[in-house]
Amino acid sequence: MVPLLSQPRGPSWRELFAIVYEQAWGLCVAYLGLGLLAELLRRRGLTMGARAQQFLDGIPFFAIRAVGQTEPYLSAVALGQLTPFWNRVLLTCITLSAIVLQATLVGLLVALLFQLFARRREAG
Repeated sequence: MVPLLSQPRGPSWRELFAIVYEQAWGLCVAYLGLGLLAELLRRRGLTMGARAQQFLDGIPFFAIRAVGQTEPYLSAVALGQLTPFWNRVLLTCITLSAIVLQATLVGLLVALLFQLFARRREAG
């Protein structure tokens, strides 16, 4: 197999996105594993678990704040409309979506850069 960067026209979009999404799903699995470990530690009463969970919740809280939904989110949690289980599901879904969205944007940027450099190499 020829390495992607040494191919004359660079990798195809399909090859590039296969690599990007493979890494994104790896990050998703790592996030879920760390989240499970943090939850187990927290339930055992270890403060390290609670601190790890706070760290992992940084991404979804940032996303909630960025879209202007902090107040509805906090009131749903405070009023008990969002149970701890569904809160965890919501935060996890937001994080996994952010990882996949970021992978898509990075993949598009890299693909466009490959095309730009390939055109410059052909022209020059």
